[in-house]
Amino acid sequence: MSYALNAVYAKIHCIYSRRLTDRNYNELLSQNSVSGVAEYLKSKTAYSEIFEGVPTTSELQRGQLQTLLYNKLYNDLTSVIRFQTAAGCDFYKYFIMKYDVDQITNFLSSLKTRSASYLFTFPVFYNERSNLDLYKPAQASDEDELLKCVEGTIYYDTLKNSLPKYRISENLMTVQADFYVFLDREFVKLTAGKKKKDISSKSELGKLYKTLNDVTLVKAVYRMRRFASLNSDGTYALPERLTLLSKKQFSEIINAPNKEALLEAVSKTYLSDMIPKNEAEFSQAADEYLYKIFSKAVRRTSDADAAVFAYVWLAENEIKNIIHIIEGIRYGMTPVEILPMLCGISHEQ
Repeated sequence: MSYALNAVYAKIHCIYSRRLTDRNYNELLSQNSVSGVAEYLKSKTAYSEIFEGVPTTSELQRGQLQTLLYNKLYNDLTSVIRFQTAAGCDFYKYFIMKYDVDQITNFLSSLKTRSASYLFTFPVFYNERSNLDLYKPAQASDEDELLKCVEGTIYYDTLKNSLPKYRISENLMTVQADFYVFLDREFVKLTAGKKKKDISSKSELGKLYKTLNDVTLVKAVYRMRRFASLNSDGTYALPERLTLLSKKQFSEIINAPNKEALLEAVSKTYLSDMIPKNEAEFSQAADEYLYKIFSKAVRRTSDADAAVFAYVWLAENEIKNIIHIIEGIRYGMTPVEILPMLCGISHEQ
């Protein structure tokens, strides 16, 4: 293994070791304001670097704090990617595209209410590598202007083909689903490419990626069956993606007429362990299932790209945990009420 790849492992293990502990979470839960959470993160955790020059005495908006939290992830990735590129690996481009897609769907969902000010807080590293001129779509006033703003980019065709469906359904999942397929295609290009790297179940990176896809699929179908928010089968929003499921298993999952049939279908697959004893905890159990897989992978995988992929999921999960704490505090919830919403920590107080 090259020096650069060894450096990737070392860097990932280093930044992963600075993750929040159960003690950190318990102390965050004891705060009684968003500014208290921000001050704790600034003074007691590895997030301190992102708060330099940012006053935490006043109440930060959720969007402002979330952007700061993601900046830490971007900054950590910057240091890792230097070693990836030195090893001749372009896998980092997947994360750039993923965040670009997030920005496009965010712009689309908030055309009438968004503020462009948060764009200026993105790290230079991301801005320099993004396939978008992020400031242009931030000024779009409708879907047509947004489409024009991404013209000439790798995202144009996907958005163009997706918008007619979005206008009919008014459901952002239709756009997200089309972009998920786009990301699958780009993932294959980056991981197979000239090296013909296997993305089957024998590949650690491929297995992680497909497992994440499959759990995301099951969660989406479960949500639709539980709330009946889409049409009867919902398949238009759930195209077949890179998966570890057989065609029969995939078909049984997306065509399950109700949540009971869905759980029965899932119980016959490799995902059976994600089904909780208490059905009310389904989404949380699914996330905990992923947490166990990714936390094991980041420590033990022999694939440098897989280690990076696992770390990014875990870092995003940590950010979601912090946001759950912030929202819980803002709405006057107690620590006992917030705790079950958090993934990857001890649920004992």
